[in-house]
Amino acid sequence: MENVRCTYRVSTKAIIKNERNEVMFLKESSGVWDLPGGGLDQGESPRDALRREIDEETNFTVDWMDDRPAIFWTVRRETGANPLKWFAFVGYEVKVSGTFKPTIADEDEMEGIVEAKFFSTAKAAKLNLHDNARAFIESLPKH
Repeated sequence: MENVRCTYRVSTKAIIKNERNEVMFLKESSGVWDLPGGGLDQGESPRDALRREIDEETNFTVDWMDDRPAIFWTVRRETGANPLKWFAFVGYEVKVSGTFKPTIADEDEMEGIVEAKFFSTAKAAKLNLHDNARAFIESLPKH
């Protein structure tokens, strides 16, 4: 295998489940669904980044977050000036409380968040998913 220079953009994602073991997905203003979370800022820990992202995207309060990641996955995207870009995602199980509040897109955010909803992974797989959310579902163990 050839050694290829690449840089990973690291993001944290929340795996928030309800009592039916369904996972929360967020609908962006573009109509695409994704897991809550986003990229780490320079020097930020994955858990701190996830708390920040959950607050920014949903207005929920994080009541509990596992100390260890539940899952890790990567996605390759052909974007930008560098033709090879890799994105790494670290998923933590999280419990939240509060009331969802939609967010408006601004110059720092590409999309606003208009809805938060729980889906079984089978139903979520049929949604218009962001590529990283689809990769998350595909990386789960098959029962």
